[in-house]
Amino acid sequence: MKNKSRMILAVLLALTLAFSVTIFSTAAGTGTITINRGSETVSMKGHTYNAYKLFDVTYDATTQNYSYTLVAPYDTYFTNLNLSDDLGEDLDAKAYAYVKAKEGDDEALQAFAEDIFQSAGSPDGTVTATAADTAVIEQLEPGYYLVYDAGSTNPADNAERAIANIALTTANPNQTIVLKASVPTIDKKITGVDDAATNDVSTQAANGDAVSEQINQHIGFQIDSVVPDLLGYDTYTYSVKDTMTEGLTPDNNVKVTIKTTELVPVTDYTVVYNGQETTVTIPYETLKRFDADDAIAITYSAMVNENAKVYPSKEGNQAELTYSTKVQDQTTSETTPPSTVSVYRFSLDIDKVNASGQALANAEFVLQDNDNDSYIPVVLDTATGKYKVDVDGTADAAHATVKSDANGKIIIDGVLEGNYKLTETKAPTGYNLLKNSVVFNVTATYDNGVCTSVSGNTATIVNRAGGLLPTTGGIGTYIFTIGGALLMIGAVAYYVLKKRRAIAE
Repeated sequence: MKNKSRMILAVLLALTLAFSVTIFSTAAGTGTITINRGSETVSMKGHTYNAYKLFDVTYDATTQNYSYTLVAPYDTYFTNLNLSDDLGEDLDAKAYAYVKAKEGDDEALQAFAEDIFQSAGSPDGTVTATAADTAVIEQLEPGYYLVYDAGSTNPADNAERAIANIALTTANPNQTIVLKASVPTIDKKITGVDDAATNDVSTQAANGDAVSEQINQHIGFQIDSVVPDLLGYDTYTYSVKDTMTEGLTPDNNVKVTIKTTELVPVTDYTVVYNGQETTVTIPYETLKRFDADDAIAITYSAMVNENAKVYPSKEGNQAELTYSTKVQDQTTSETTPPSTVSVYRFSLDIDKVNASGQALANAEFVLQDNDNDSYIPVVLDTATGKYKVDVDGTADAAHATVKSDANGKIIIDGVLEGNYKLTETKAPTGYNLLKNSVVFNVTATYDNGVCTSVSGNTATIVNRAGGLLPTTGGIGTYIFTIGGALLMIGAVAYYVLKKRRAIAE
């Protein structure tokens, strides 16, 4: 009976131990490391984050302390470091003190993480971010971890850079990392307009993302960026490519400034001009002379040429930045989404009609700036039947003349936002000449650099037929003049004669 009781007790004890082990095993592997972006300029989506455990962490209830024990293969790495005994009595203690001292020192941590990564095996936890702002590495056991960002191309066993060293304990099994590094960005803007090529900001106002300009005028552009975080890099790719559409001709006059220092071409950066494309490359040796987040400004200009389109079409102009993404594989790079600005030109659209709405041909006008009365020269495109503003033309009445076609149409391409007027100089045969000029106030509406509408650029001009005096200098003039004089003489004679009769009576 006693043997049977002992057997039952043994079985119960075994079950209890097994149950206890089960509970312990279930409790293990519940830790998490949450990674959040620290800025809206950082996109985590598609990046893989790997956690490598350097130490096992155990809790001693007697001493109420945590102890850290190196895990393979890192014990060999730390043995080869020949750490000073001043850091502790045994390898585990010395290794933990060595790593712990790097907390808060990004540069020291990055150098250590880059070095120890060569000893790393498979990660103990990994996650690929599906959102732009957060990712969670789950089912981690208590331990001391190095966390790496493996980049957006998910290379096998290859780290971009360490983002944190962090401990998960039984008391604090869940930790959060806020990313410090940001992805390089660029912002292209229009700085102004000038009559000559310039790589300096113009004093003339610009809309930033969009502008309207005439042929042969020069538009100033600026690309803004910052010096990237070079921590852990010994080389770095930083290359900006600007692409212009056919209506813009690059002036090939790039200037690069970092913070307040104007860089020296060839020595500090290189520029490759290739038709509509311009590529500016700033090497690592130049970038490392400056601090992370120091402002980079690339300025240049382009001329609006005869191929420039008219609204609703536009001339697009975009820039994109190619930059390094991985410390461990520094030949790997990514490219930012393009930053785009737009150049617009507009048209004056006129219908010439009579009082019944019928089209009138051969009405002639001169085009002027309504603000200063200066003539705006134009040239007729015989292929389209439209006029174009001719910046190189002579600014006089003869070169600013337009004529309505058989359909009563006058279209003048290439005007800008502003005030214009058409003054009729010759009316269609049988119609009266207009006494007043027709005024246009061309105004565009923009939304995030895109012109959404234009107003004040259309008109219907009416000529009216009426009793017209004979042409000046013709025979009719003499007939009217003589007839009027005879009537006046007759009236005077009649008055004198009537008065004499009254006196005689």
